[in-house]
Amino acid sequence: MIARVLVLGLLLVTTAVIETSLLPFIPLRFLEPNLLLLIVLAIALHDGALPGVRVGFLAGLLADLLVAQAPAGSATLVFTAIGGIVGTARPYLAPSSVTAPLILAFTTGALGTAAYGLMSLLLGEERITWEVLVSASLRVGLFNTVLAPVVIALVRRLSTRFPVGTGTADE
Repeated sequence: MIARVLVLGLLLVTTAVIETSLLPFIPLRFLEPNLLLLIVLAIALHDGALPGVRVGFLAGLLADLLVAQAPAGSATLVFTAIGGIVGTARPYLAPSSVTAPLILAFTTGALGTAAYGLMSLLLGEERITWEVLVSASLRVGLFNTVLAPVVIALVRRLSTRFPVGTGTADE
């Protein structure tokens, strides 16, 4: 269990550093990734609602601390909700489905970005307009769909190698 926490923590920190320091300088025309959201999606798809909520909370907190573009707690709320919703929906998805993770990657990318932007807009952020919100949501959804197979396979391999502990009833 300790090894799993360390591996997932290292994965989240590495992903956050790549997302905030490397990806803004790569010329990806009209595409914006949200790798932390993809990791939350992959954990929730593989391990369920409770691990999805836990990783979503940590990933959102990390995003809030590293990117101060919106009020603190916005990303934490969105990522935690997405981890819980996807983890709850997991039993209703076909385990060998190829399309379900791709559809979820687009949906969570677009809706997560839209929810984050709407909260910022409601809390008085002046730089966000409806056009920016819609275009950013679609761009994140598309890029997350492209990256989803790689990220989900990597996280699935890590989750299989370091499974959720069986020490308590809630895990």
